[in-house]
Amino acid sequence: MLTATRLRELLTYNRRTGVFRWKVARSSRRREGDIAGVVESRSMHPLIRVDRRLYRAGRLAWLYVKGAWPKHKINCINGDHSDIRWANLREITHTQQMASRPVQSKLGVKGVWMTKQGRYAAEIRVAGQKTYLGCFDTLEEANGAYLRAAKKAFGLFATAR
Repeated sequence: MLTATRLRELLTYNRRTGVFRWKVARSSRRREGDIAGVVESRSMHPLIRVDRRLYRAGRLAWLYVKGAWPKHKINCINGDHSDIRWANLREITHTQQMASRPVQSKLGVKGVWMTKQGRYAAEIRVAGQKTYLGCFDTLEEANGAYLRAAKKAFGLFATAR
């Protein structure tokens, strides 16, 4: 397992820019001072290979600065996975990540669906448990109920849209 000491022997990390650079020449193609890593085309996460193992650069930044591996996922606050400036990184649980994801429903809001009677029902899932929030006449009322419950359950990570 890669340690912070080993990482700091091989790379430098600029907290302000989020750029990793090699401290040592790794090959004829990778010289001292070169920017480390590549961007994965599918997810847009920057990746860096260290000692024959591929790591997400955000996790390496956490290890570099904190001196220990993160216990959870590393999330970019502004939503741009390639922006690994220290000020843009935070540790986030799976539940918090799901709470902060954008909505993917036909109604355009989270936790709300239309009943057969044409009303709007709202529910929230917290720690695997569904909680029914009620049935409402308007989408705005149902969305408001979900948002209040989400803010209570997820705090900073709550999003309704």
